[in-house]
Amino acid sequence: MKGLYLRRVGPVLAAVALAVGVAACSSSSTGSGTTTSASNKPELTNITVGMLVDADAIAAQIAIDQGFFKEEGLNVKIVPETTTNQATPQLLAHTMDFSMENDVGMFQQEYMHPNLQLQIVADEDQGTPGLNVLMVKKDSTITSLSQLKGVKVGYPAPGFNFGAMSTDVLLEPYHMSTKSFTSVVVPFADDPAELADGDIDVAYTTEPFVTIMESQGARVLSDTLTGPLAGFPVACWVTTKSFTQKYPKTVAAFQAAMEKATALAATDTPLVRQELPKFVKTMKPTLASVITLPTFNSTLSVARLERVVATMQSVGGLPASFTNADVQAMVYSPSAGS
Repeated sequence: MKGLYLRRVGPVLAAVALAVGVAACSSSSTGSGTTTSASNKPELTNITVGMLVDADAIAAQIAIDQGFFKEEGLNVKIVPETTTNQATPQLLAHTMDFSMENDVGMFQQEYMHPNLQLQIVADEDQGTPGLNVLMVKKDSTITSLSQLKGVKVGYPAPGFNFGAMSTDVLLEPYHMSTKSFTSVVVPFADDPAELADGDIDVAYTTEPFVTIMESQGARVLSDTLTGPLAGFPVACWVTTKSFTQKYPKTVAAFQAAMEKATALAATDTPLVRQELPKFVKTMKPTLASVITLPTFNSTLSVARLERVVATMQSVGGLPASFTNADVQAMVYSPSAGS
């Protein structure tokens, strides 16, 4: 396991440590272009899509660069986000058409905002070893998860989220949870500095910051996507039920483009690494060439989604009243959406 992390680090990466980040920008109203002719054309030609600007969402950039959206009659405006939860108010206000959602956050948002009525229209990816980890400084005295009691751990968002859930799962054998320590909100881009300065004792982080921090001497305390969370679903693409009912052909066009893009991402790793610097503007090709990538899925699996809900429930992230029937109702079906 140690070799998995050490093989990716090198002095060439340290210079980009503070440069990599996620830009934010405002969204504009959608649906400015509509088509009224051929029956198989989308109702909208211009759509707005929200996403984190990282490897998880790279299939969208591939769909743009490979012309898959154009082939389906769509022009896409990307709205960068710092957390996928930012999409909720915009989806509700109909100023965003589609969004990439972290699976854990998606189900939590659906439970907390029943009127959101999310519909999952395409899968994106699942975890791989080394993608999401807990990291400590090189000279940290923390060498085991059992030593997290009373320390400060950085997460990108407050409350229950993907990182908190995975930490809770890994802490179960120690009869501990995220309540055993202090959680501090730290954006992923700030993890290297916050950990180095001692503002946090442990950082829950993801690529490319795993590789960046290793190049600075930090070490992995625990890989959160191994053991009970090996191959865990990470993200998918959603819209609202009202959107699917009003624009079913637009949804079908988006699905077709993303299916082609994720299938290509799953089989052409060199292309993914080539696309990353175009998508994440501050990521250098040297960094893109070595970071750990997720596993891309072109087929939407209800069983994978049900695994997410079951895991969330096992650590108190969702009530038992949120059932598999609720999961299945969130998976878009053209016949049900029309």
